[in-house]
Amino acid sequence: MNNMKIIKIVAFLVLVGSQSGKAQKTRTESDLLGKKEIPFDAYYGVQTLRALENFQISGVKTNFYPDYVKAYAMVKLAAARANTEVGRMKKDRMDAIEKACQAVIDGKYHDQFLTDMYQGGAGTSANMNANEVLANIALEMMGKKKGEYQFIEPHDDLNMGQSTNDVYPTAIHVALLLHNDKIVREAELLAQAFHKKGDEFKNIIKMGRTEGQDAVPMTVGQEFHGFGNQIEGAIEALRKSEAYLYEENMGATAIGTGLTATPGYAEKCAAFSCFKI
Repeated sequence: MNNMKIIKIVAFLVLVGSQSGKAQKTRTESDLLGKKEIPFDAYYGVQTLRALENFQISGVKTNFYPDYVKAYAMVKLAAARANTEVGRMKKDRMDAIEKACQAVIDGKYHDQFLTDMYQGGAGTSANMNANEVLANIALEMMGKKKGEYQFIEPHDDLNMGQSTNDVYPTAIHVALLLHNDKIVREAELLAQAFHKKGDEFKNIIKMGRTEGQDAVPMTVGQEFHGFGNQIEGAIEALRKSEAYLYEENMGATAIGTGLTATPGYAEKCAAFSCFKI
């Protein structure tokens, strides 16, 4: 083997080594089970990583449903504002959390919400995924590094006065309301289109059918208006069903007693949950 071939091989090995070194760059985080190496660029943390290792069940990630991700940010934002109002959270921390939540509401960082839709712990992993991602976004917005939890902590700050048992169902309710708005808007357009065709076809005669056979005459316009009316009835039913989603659990914490929540927090959290995005 000549010297030129040796030089090329060495150069190639150095390049591969440097690239693999970059790919393996991590930061260390800990929980009660021990230490874990987290990808350096990841906004999630140790709890999310454990969920990724243990709950690969459906293959459907949280971020498959963007409204669900946005709902977590909306709930966490309402909680941070409420905790600040009752004097428990410092204003500078709330400001950073507020910016982080708004970024997620605006559609950013959704690729960091990776937990499987099916998981153990009644949604704990999904809640912690949100806590960790929002904490690390907030840290960067404060000029800190990911994982510097002495400044903003996923449990103590993002989950302040909360439990998965009140956050998780509330986020689901908010997500359904967000999605319901989109369904209703599209259904309204579809109903309008049917009514427009109903007017257009009002003079076209056809046979109405029942029991699989021709019955009595009608117009094609009447048929299309019937389709439009049916969709409008479904829209009304969707709107009425929203009333069951307005109830939220924030402030109940782990078992419904409000343990660890500051007096007044639940009421303020409910009020802040009503803000328009």
